[in-house]
Amino acid sequence: MPALELGRQRDRAAILGLFVTTALVVAVDSACDAPPRFPSAELQERYKGTTIFAYKSIVQYVCRPGYTRDVNVGDSLTCGRGNKWYGPEEICIPKQCTYPGEPANGRLILPEKFSFGSAVNFTCNTGYRLVGNPQIWCVVKNGVVMWDRDIPICEAIPCSPPPEIANGQHNGAGKELFEYGASVTYTCNTVKRGEKPFSLVGDASIFCTTTDNVNGVWSKPAPKCKVVNCEQPSVENGQLLSRYRAEYVYGDTVVFDCNFRYTLNSSDASTCSENGLWDPPLPHCLLSSCGDPPDVHNAVKAKLAGNLFPVGTVITYECWEGHQFSPGEDTWHITCLPDFTWTETPHSCERIRCPDPAIRNGKPLGVPESQEHYEYGDILEVTCNDGYAFKGRSRNVMLQCTSDGSWNPAVPECFPEPRCPRPDTAHGKEVYQSKKDYTVGTQLRLECDTGYVLRGQDMTECQADATWAPPLPFCDKVCGPPPQISNGQHSGLGKEQFSYGTEVTYSCAEGLSLIGDATMYCTSDDGVNLAWSGRAPECRVVRCPRPMVERGRMTPQRFTFPYGAVVRFSCDEGFALHGDAESRCLADSTWHPPLPSCQPVQCFQPSRQEDLVIYRLKLWYNVNETLGYFCKRDGHQTSSSETTCSVNGTWVPPPTCKKRDTCEKILRNREAFQCGIPLAELKTLLEVQKLYLEIQKLEKELRTTAYG
Repeated sequence: MPALELGRQRDRAAILGLFVTTALVVAVDSACDAPPRFPSAELQERYKGTTIFAYKSIVQYVCRPGYTRDVNVGDSLTCGRGNKWYGPEEICIPKQCTYPGEPANGRLILPEKFSFGSAVNFTCNTGYRLVGNPQIWCVVKNGVVMWDRDIPICEAIPCSPPPEIANGQHNGAGKELFEYGASVTYTCNTVKRGEKPFSLVGDASIFCTTTDNVNGVWSKPAPKCKVVNCEQPSVENGQLLSRYRAEYVYGDTVVFDCNFRYTLNSSDASTCSENGLWDPPLPHCLLSSCGDPPDVHNAVKAKLAGNLFPVGTVITYECWEGHQFSPGEDTWHITCLPDFTWTETPHSCERIRCPDPAIRNGKPLGVPESQEHYEYGDILEVTCNDGYAFKGRSRNVMLQCTSDGSWNPAVPECFPEPRCPRPDTAHGKEVYQSKKDYTVGTQLRLECDTGYVLRGQDMTECQADATWAPPLPFCDKVCGPPPQISNGQHSGLGKEQFSYGTEVTYSCAEGLSLIGDATMYCTSDDGVNLAWSGRAPECRVVRCPRPMVERGRMTPQRFTFPYGAVVRFSCDEGFALHGDAESRCLADSTWHPPLPSCQPVQCFQPSRQEDLVIYRLKLWYNVNETLGYFCKRDGHQTSSSETTCSVNGTWVPPPTCKKRDTCEKILRNREAFQCGIPLAELKTLLEVQKLYLEIQKLEKELRTTAYG
């Protein structure tokens, strides 16, 4: 029961809320006031006079004159929620006027649109003025949009005739109309001979222009024709750069430049003005630089740029290397004063002096007694007394006076000099000694006794470490001159001593042959004594007879064959060489090996072959001899053939019969069995065949031996 009551209360609350909502909707969307007014449209006649419009009422508009419907939107508004009208913001759009055109010599200032209510402005080109209204409007006349007036015109701005001048005229005489931009040029009248000419003062040409774009005026006043002369221009310490004239008239311009080290005090150009004066006034050339700075002996002007020296310029003199103005001073400054003179000029730069080098146990070389001091650049050679040497063991040292007044290198000291040991060379002696006591620097020349040769350098010198360099040599035994031979000589002529291993080569006079070894060398048989190897060769006239081989030839072809000559032999075609192919001429004028001979080439009888039958068989055949043969096959004779003995001892073509192959032999043996031949007879047959093959092998070996 309580639940049922609760449900009824909920239903009553829902119904009450629905009534309230409906009442609010009716109250909010009840009516609209009069619809809005548009500048381009108005309500249709049937809606006029109504002030309240019900919810969802629709009103329609019509376009005002000069406007037309916008086809993209509707022509009505609707009364909607909130008592508001809903619809397009604009219903009609302005109508368009046609393009108005442009005036000649003018232009149209384009608006955004040529629509109803808009204006168009016009302007003229420079030099033209506007006649008419500069602005026209797009309006409605008799229900049609059009421009309210015609476009204006542009006419040229005129000027009054140009003014006349005394003693001159312009080139516009006789012309009545002078429009904007027109110009005239004035000239002065010519004068008689001897009279001063007129000068045109002012601009020769003027032109028609405007200041307000309405009225024309001339650009400048007219010039004047006057007689104007200026004095001859002259500038002291300067020169005229422009062309010289006998008279200078109005408008002439002169240009000046000053002489070297002078400067203009004003403009370098002046012009003859209409009052006969130079404008600006002629300048003056004023002194602006000191003269060249004086030269100073043994010094240079440092960082000297250009040849102009205004007041305050500082010139710095720098002494040459190794020179100075005074002790410790090697620079000097001078300044250009206001009166364009230099301050005090320095004296010459003198060479820097070095102290007298006092060397204990030493002395200078080549210095005259009258020399009192040493200056920069002087070179002095100093040496130590006998028995003394400088550090490093050098004998003499060169000193040079440097730019800072010191010696380079520093003055050295003399120290007691070491000595080298006395050289003791067995079988040798000293032949030259440059100094006594074998002190450092002593040079020696050594020489060996007769029968000995020097091994090493013959000159040596005592070094600072008391050793000899190069090392002392030693004397070694030698061979005497090799034996002389008659009609020949050896390569050691002029030498008396020959060391171990030295070789000499003998040669004979032209036309003689050297018999024996051409070379001998110095050697030792017992390890102590030296002697020449072998006997000396001999030079003799050795000639072998010309080698003659019948049916043969030799190379090289020569007229004489001295000792040692080698010839090679070959045979004519069809002949073979028997013996050695090469032979040498011996000292006894004989050839070794003995000369060969050329024997006719022969072919050995063809080897025996199974089934081969030869006509007229013999052991040897001559070259080009022909041999006939034929082959047998199964007891039957085949066709005859021929072969020829060739120049190289072979048969061409080789006489051969085609051998039976293995299958054929097997078939023949099988036939023998099939024919019923007894085994004893078959064995005999096979033995005969074996004997035949052995005979053929023996013949082949005989032929090989004969040709070998």
